[in-house]
Amino acid sequence: MRLVLAAVAAAGILVSAGAAVARADTVPAPVTNPSHPFYVGLLSLGDLAVDSVHHQLIAADPKNGTVSFTPYASGYPGRATAGLTGVSGLALSADSTTLYAAVPGMRAIVAFSTETQRAYARYDTAGVPATDVVVAGGKLWFTYPGNFGSVDLDSKAVTLHSYTGIPPFTNYTPLIAAVPGAPNLIALGEDGRVAFGNGIAVYDVSTGTDRLVAQKSSIDGVGYLNSIELSPDGSEVIAGGSSGVFRLSSTDLSVLGQYATTIGTAMDVAADGRIAIASRTPLGETDVVTREVDGEHAYHLADEITPNGVVWDPDGKRLFLVTGSGNHHYQALYEPVTTRITFTGPHAAWRNEQSVFTGVVSGGVPAGSTLTITRDDAEQQKRPIATVTTDANGQFSFTDTPTDRDINTWTATYAGDADHLPSSGWIPEDVQGDWPDLTLTRNGSVNAYGTKTTVTAHLGATRNSRIVELWLDPAGNDQPNHLVRKAAVDANGNLSITVPLTRNAVVTATFAGDNWYQPHVEQSVLYTKVNVNTAITKQYRTASGYYYFRKATNPVFTTTMTPGSGRKQRLSFEYYSGGAWHAWKAYTLALTSAGKSTYTLTGTHSVGAKYRVRAAYLPTTSGDTLNYTTYGTYRYFTFTK
Repeated sequence: MRLVLAAVAAAGILVSAGAAVARADTVPAPVTNPSHPFYVGLLSLGDLAVDSVHHQLIAADPKNGTVSFTPYASGYPGRATAGLTGVSGLALSADSTTLYAAVPGMRAIVAFSTETQRAYARYDTAGVPATDVVVAGGKLWFTYPGNFGSVDLDSKAVTLHSYTGIPPFTNYTPLIAAVPGAPNLIALGEDGRVAFGNGIAVYDVSTGTDRLVAQKSSIDGVGYLNSIELSPDGSEVIAGGSSGVFRLSSTDLSVLGQYATTIGTAMDVAADGRIAIASRTPLGETDVVTREVDGEHAYHLADEITPNGVVWDPDGKRLFLVTGSGNHHYQALYEPVTTRITFTGPHAAWRNEQSVFTGVVSGGVPAGSTLTITRDDAEQQKRPIATVTTDANGQFSFTDTPTDRDINTWTATYAGDADHLPSSGWIPEDVQGDWPDLTLTRNGSVNAYGTKTTVTAHLGATRNSRIVELWLDPAGNDQPNHLVRKAAVDANGNLSITVPLTRNAVVTATFAGDNWYQPHVEQSVLYTKVNVNTAITKQYRTASGYYYFRKATNPVFTTTMTPGSGRKQRLSFEYYSGGAWHAWKAYTLALTSAGKSTYTLTGTHSVGAKYRVRAAYLPTTSGDTLNYTTYGTYRYFTFTK
């Protein structure tokens, strides 16, 4: 658990491997990585936790009374919970699934899900204002003015403890530390910033109660205590005070060595033992020093590090530094380089046709970096395709032969390394399938009015679908296109419907496609005639197919036709001359609602001339286009004296 270090004026940071102290002569390097704001802004920093599982910083803001969750690179999705008066200490569970926040104004510890970033439980602290919290021995251990206590996570029972054998701290809240590497150990100490002491105690809490391991009311050489940490394995207590940062044995609190002779506003110990210490040299010179395997490194920043503003990422090299006053910002020292994968390749291809893809990983990844290639298609997600390596320019290539039609997606994934962040890139390709054999009978057939006809669809070989839809669209706007049948074809690949015909109609067979075969549509147009008949009256006789009229008689022609709204008939007359029939006259006559139309032939009639007449339904001319062109039978007539 990180704790605040008080500002102590200093000219530099001194680091040693043991008791001896040597001055750092490293030229401080500027921290130039991007500076990010916290989600909803941060006016103060009570504590900072790093959730490396979900890649987010979690900050306690006592002034605002908020806990904010901010992604490593800032932006969305962040979240903040307000109304947590004075919220200060933060602790993560060992698996980083739960955040515990000490909220003195609520006299409680509030638990948050790091996945949803929402509070889900509250643990009351027996009426005392919990100021800091750690997780150890399967319990929550918290501090409050003059004392410390624990909360059982199962029963929520609270136990308040005391400093047996150590001078009382009156109303001052002690410091507390714990680490995942030593889950049954806690360390407590006097807060020298307010109590002006340096007493430390170490407890074993493996049994659920505190068993004193070591205690000292004063430690030689350690000035007023500002902060305590435990080393990653719990073997040492790291104590920061006005006279520097000391290594103490956790078994007897003896001094093992000294890391620095002065400290600044904050320090933190990484999970692998690296230490970062804020400096108080003039701003812009040495602002933070890290002690690592390869030695000491010094850095300077554009702004002053905030108390509590130094914290390591438990799972990586990142060191987060919080700067500013009023509205705080953060930067990531040792931030791995962001990488990006881009693809080029065909946007369309045929099934079973080889495609060639090329790509590049940005960020200066080393030659030979490995990428995993997968393909998502209709039959399997993330199908492993290949493992490829980059060249010196980060480029890679691969070939693949898709077996399934529709959108196939290739994804290249780079796992990252110590200096480069992981990334993935993808490219879609529209893969065309084989063309299915789909036919439909009766196309172009001309049918009598009122008959029924059977239309059969035949589907050839397919992959995993045998479903065909048969739709019927009667002519005209009053009857919509509608699905008549949707089913699997039979063993012979056939599916049929019977269509009653009173007007033209279009039957559509639709195959939606499957993993191998393209969608396909076939249509059959079924033409339907109308019923039409012309009757003749006022003749005095009929013979040899002719109607005979007296010269003075006007023949009457009555046509009966299948009725329709606004429908007309076309009545055409012809005369015979020179061995051929010739057009004489024609009339477009309206039908009654019963489908009848009457015409009387008037005028001077020529004796002996031969005539014929017939009625017809002509699309458009007859007022609609519902039916097929239909001609009635010719009626022959002549006139006598």
